[in-house]
Amino acid sequence: MDKKSLELLLENLPRYPFPRRELEQYETPSWIVAHIIWYAFMIGDILDKVVLDLGCGGFRFGYAALVLGAKLVIGIDLDDNILLYAEKNMSLYNGLFRSKYVLINTDVRELVFNPVDTVVMNPPFGVYKKNRGLDLLFLNKAFKIASSIYTIHKFSNRLDTLVKELAEMNGFKIVHREIIDFEIPMMYETHRRKVYRVKTVFYVFRKEV
Repeated sequence: MDKKSLELLLENLPRYPFPRRELEQYETPSWIVAHIIWYAFMIGDILDKVVLDLGCGGFRFGYAALVLGAKLVIGIDLDDNILLYAEKNMSLYNGLFRSKYVLINTDVRELVFNPVDTVVMNPPFGVYKKNRGLDLLFLNKAFKIASSIYTIHKFSNRLDTLVKELAEMNGFKIVHREIIDFEIPMMYETHRRKVYRVKTVFYVFRKEV
């Protein structure tokens, strides 16, 4: 398995037909999922690790982590319908990963969880008004749970300062930062273009020892 093969596997997953705008359910492009999970795999944060996907949506990060040998992947999402879709997708693999993943219907804000090795996530960007600040809430929650965190955030001029301060408060440091153009296809009635390109930042955080 290489990164390109992983991307092609992700491309074959059926797309969720009923995304909810208020939950900012934008499917992470296959190449971005493959890029992030492959990066984590090469560092040693996937193989034989317990991985948590906060706001997992269709479980694309989780699926990629399973393909690359995660010991257990846990997906958390407050939308039970998208979790049913994720479960249906996983059932296509004839039980191959059955004992290696768990999907939990709960709000990340209410999550109390035992420590895991790695968190991977694409949290809500906070574009929808009532979701402002949710990405940092997700990140703060991740800091309480894992020692390695892989996450994407919508770029802003203050973003680096905010996440660095939050990381330092929790005993973490940024070990990787990368600008990524996140492509969003026309999918909601308010969209007027075929593709929107959103400037995002991919961060890797590691707990300081």
